[in-house]
Amino acid sequence: MALGRYLAGFFLVVVLGLAGCHELGHVDGLGDYGSVGGDLAGEIAHVDSRAREIELRADSGRTSRVKYDNRTRVIYQQREHAVADLEPGDYVAMRTQQDRDGRLYTDLVTVRDSVQERGGYGGTSSADRFETIEGRVQHIDARRGTFEIRNRRNRAVVVLLPYDPPRPVSDRFNRLREGDSVRVEGRFISEGRFEMENFL
Repeated sequence: MALGRYLAGFFLVVVLGLAGCHELGHVDGLGDYGSVGGDLAGEIAHVDSRAREIELRADSGRTSRVKYDNRTRVIYQQREHAVADLEPGDYVAMRTQQDRDGRLYTDLVTVRDSVQERGGYGGTSSADRFETIEGRVQHIDARRGTFEIRNRRNRAVVVLLPYDPPRPVSDRFNRLREGDSVRVEGRFISEGRFEMENFL
């Protein structure tokens, strides 16, 4: 009986000690962004300053929305910049963490290649930068908002819907079927990847 009371007391002390450590970790830890995340790399698709979110399109085509705040640093050519300086088409790496709601957050964005360095069209009008491509639809990914076409030279091109597409564009995309012939207007954001503006 005495041994049983001793063991019970020992386990109680251990439990209370662990609870105390948990509380200390909660107070002194990393705060809202304390979860371990990872690195993301891809192209900037859109920066929403109102929602404080960066939309990043990875090489795989998957799109992620990453939160940022006043502590987020943007590094380009060893100099610090504002998040608002990021442009669609910039190729970046993000150090990410998850907040308590499971949302991705970045405290560091490193610009590896600016859109200008990658042959972008910074500073030109939208009419100057638009191109037209056409081909036959090979594959449709409704979840990612992409479809693949093969042009007359038998080259595969992944076509991405614009951010927050207008209703006519989204309706036309929803009606797409493999084998359809399409003609779209937009711009190349990298080799084999085309961000469309409109169906023609």
